Amino acid sequence: MRGGLGHPGHGDDHPVSWCQYYDGGKAWLTTLGHDVKAWTDEPMEGDRYFVQHLLGGVKSALGMAPFCR
Repeated sequence: MRGGLGHPGHGDDHPVSWCQYYDGGKAWLTTLGHDVKAWTDEPMEGDRYFVQHLLGGVKSALGMAPFCR
């Protein structure tokens, strides 16, 4: 399966978010949020899950929730 601009794609199984300890700190990353609607007030299906996902990642990186579990 090929993605846009000739990218070979990621196949069926690829992460949409991950965490790791890096250079003495913490890194939490996500590939979600590519649609501009995710960052505007325009409603989008799954908004509440996207916000929960982001808040969970930020809270874990800040030490307010378990990290990398």
